Amino acid sequence: MRRAYPWSFFIGNILSAVYTVLFAYLTYNYVFLGQMETRFADFAGTGDYISYVVLGGTVYSLAVSMLMIVSRALITELREGSLEALLLTPSSRKGYFLGTGLQGLMRVGIEFSFIILIGWFLGLNLTHINGLTAFIVLSITIGSFFAQALVLGSIMLYFRDTYITQNTLFIVMALVSGVTFPVQYLPGWLQPLSMMMPLNYGLQAFRSSVIEGSGLWASRNELTSLIVLSLIYFGIGIWAIQVTEKRVVEKIFD
Repeated sequence: MRRAYPWSFFIGNILSAVYTVLFAYLTYNYVFLGQMETRFADFAGTGDYISYVVLGGTVYSLAVSMLMIVSRALITELREGSLEALLLTPSSRKGYFLGTGLQGLMRVGIEFSFIILIGWFLGLNLTHINGLTAFIVLSITIGSFFAQALVLGSIMLYFRDTYITQNTLFIVMALVSGVTFPVQYLPGWLQPLSMMMPLNYGLQAFRSSVIEGSGLWASRNELTSLIVLSLIYFGIGIWAIQVTEKRVVEKIFD
């Protein structure tokens, strides 16, 4: 496990989320002295900024980890020289990605728990959490990240690039998905991008279940959008992977 999945990925994802939460905590308490404008509560649905940012940073870290784990699978095979052998096997490609994602959940679960623990020490309020709803919402959200990762993986395999492609997506996700501030604060021309990000809908539903203790019915619109978006990403991803694999095989045998 240590040879295949470096500890640097694990530690880096945790530190990235912790830095986001810690920066928000220091800014909120020592720069703005715990004061928020009235529009924040209207847009976010809560006046608890610390809980808002902690949950945003935690789920964002979850999204980054799942996207990296699944999307980098095939291009890692290509770099290691095992992609040709993999493509010649009769194994299910969906099963291959599903197995990769399930294995990654073990590491992601540790990261998630660790960040939540740190957030709790910084002021995350869990007194109203609806545990069952939060678990269901998180499961659906993880499924959406899996579907999005298929599209990202096909793009990275096509261009044979990981760094620029994945980090561009991660930056856009952090900006337009409401990780540290509501989407309504964005310029009008940027807000439609948030509708393309599963993270946006997953965060809204997850925050509602944790901060307010709301049930599934209260987040039905966000969950519906999340499921529809997941199906779209999944369909595009499976098709794109098949097309990209053919192109890669042609280059291997040229």
